[in-house]
Amino acid sequence: MDKILIVDDSSTVRKLLIHTLKPKNYRIVEACDGFDALEKLAMHPDIKLIISDLNMPNMDGIEFISNIRNDPQYKDLPIIMLTTENSQDNRKLAFDAGANLYLVKPSPAHIILFKVQSLLEADK
Repeated sequence: MDKILIVDDSSTVRKLLIHTLKPKNYRIVEACDGFDALEKLAMHPDIKLIISDLNMPNMDGIEFISNIRNDPQYKDLPIIMLTTENSQDNRKLAFDAGANLYLVKPSPAHIILFKVQSLLEADK
């Protein structure tokens, strides 16, 4: 099964996402900020998709995505930005950094699951 990295400083949000993805048996790796996520990505080279928050301490989602996209190894790794921020400016920043999708919290579980499946299938 595909492995997904969930990056969010809220353990509650991470647990909700795990619950959402559980029916499809995805393997989940959790990270609490961008720095933690970069470490987890290095430890799990088989990660197939990332779901990242925007506002996090230490390294936010934009900086995290920019770091990933600067590494040729991860240039095609699908990334979903999942955030409470609904501004066009933040949306543009996320896409400019390299996000594939931008979803606003709270997003219905079936939408998140559909988007994850779509990105994973497109990557195969």
